[in-house]
Amino acid sequence: MNIAPATPDALSPAKRARLVEFLGSLPPGPAAKLFAALETDRSRGGAGLPHAFLLDVLRRELLARGARFPVRASNAERAFYTPFEDFFVLFRTGKKRKGRILRAVAVPLWRLLKTDPATSNAARAAAALEGAIRENSQNRPTFEDSLFAAAAEGFARLSAHAQADTTFRDDLADRLGGPESLEDFREIGRLIVAVHHLKSLQAAFPRPVRSLTEEDVYEMRRLYAAARADIGDLAPYLLLQLMGRMDAPWRALRLHYHLASARDDAAGPARDEAAIILETLFDDLEGAARLLERDAEGEFDAGLAEIHLTHFISFAEGLSEEAGRASDRVTQTRVEAARDVAAGALERFTEQSLAALRKAMPVRHAGGSSRLMALRPDFARPLPPRATSAARQAALFLAKSADLAAALRRPQAGKDVASDAMEEARRYAGDLVLEIRAAEGEDRLAARRLMEHLLDIAGPLLPADEIGLLRDRAQAAAMTA
Repeated sequence: MNIAPATPDALSPAKRARLVEFLGSLPPGPAAKLFAALETDRSRGGAGLPHAFLLDVLRRELLARGARFPVRASNAERAFYTPFEDFFVLFRTGKKRKGRILRAVAVPLWRLLKTDPATSNAARAAAALEGAIRENSQNRPTFEDSLFAAAAEGFARLSAHAQADTTFRDDLADRLGGPESLEDFREIGRLIVAVHHLKSLQAAFPRPVRSLTEEDVYEMRRLYAAARADIGDLAPYLLLQLMGRMDAPWRALRLHYHLASARDDAAGPARDEAAIILETLFDDLEGAARLLERDAEGEFDAGLAEIHLTHFISFAEGLSEEAGRASDRVTQTRVEAARDVAAGALERFTEQSLAALRKAMPVRHAGGSSRLMALRPDFARPLPPRATSAARQAALFLAKSADLAAALRRPQAGKDVASDAMEEARRYAGDLVLEIRAAEGEDRLAARRLMEHLLDIAGPLLPADEIGLLRDRAQAAAMTA
């Protein structure tokens, strides 16, 4: 993961927004894996990505979920949200999805709980829980139960009022942060009755869950059956919760296949409801493919492209492998369709990279005495620093494109463009040698500077010995009388 230097300040507001949106949309497991990979890359001297910026965004998200970091001091608000932490995301694109709750709703929802007359009982219960936490009371679970019960009652009252009165609904949505937040508020209100089961799952499956053993599958089946008997059609939320706790969510497919193939009466509705695992995984995979499509249509950023591609490749590979173990050809075919979309984006990324590279190889039409018959390097034209940085990133991306295409299982994606880029860089360098030989004085110095500039940019594209030979040729040309 070694893209050319970039800093948060070097990212345009639109690119920063896209990057933060992507990071915030990751489930907890992949977010933690990316955090670890970024830390490793930075410790090894990786000089490409804006590590501090990326790690800050991920750290805030992981801290909010209590993942892989020291546990923060408890309070009533954290106790209230802990059962729902596996459903929180920083950002959400497209329509509201089941079990994806915007973290931004937490602050205004808690304010609502503490101040609205409809939730006055919950406010008192929250204050009582704060006291129990301060005193380290052994009766804390009882105080928590009282808070959830009072909150469920108050939220139900608010939801019913909003359903009956559009003016009140609009006001409630504004207080919560918008219509999407109102939907999240309603979902939390429904989930409160499942808190006991959500806590039981968290205790049985400490995060991060790296894989599901046979014992895990049967334990999850037991938890699911108990939830189904108690909370009915809210039980599928436990499947989404488990995925949110997994290091690699696609490994939850093992549970999907187990439940879907169960033939005993104890499995009951789980056979059909387990489909939510596969549906959610494909929502995430196809969402990642659509994100790549949007990247390919906008201003090219090699760092973003690599991050998004790497995430997609990992997800697609994991999903396909799990489906292959179950001989699920239908799912594998659907993964291949998503890979085709990603391959199209990769092809476009290589084209955009070549365009960026060309901007760092300025040309002008040859004069009458030139040894070049068509276009010649224009060493008199100044190169903006932004074009130089973009070209360096583009060359690095093109150098990696073959490996990315192979990992995507589309080895031809971008192959011809990358080959063209190598040839153009090689030809331009050769033409610059001629310019250095033909020029004099300041022109020769300018041509040499452009040559060094080009070799620095094109270094990832051409073999090291070829770069050395071109540098020697340029030096020899500069010594001619």
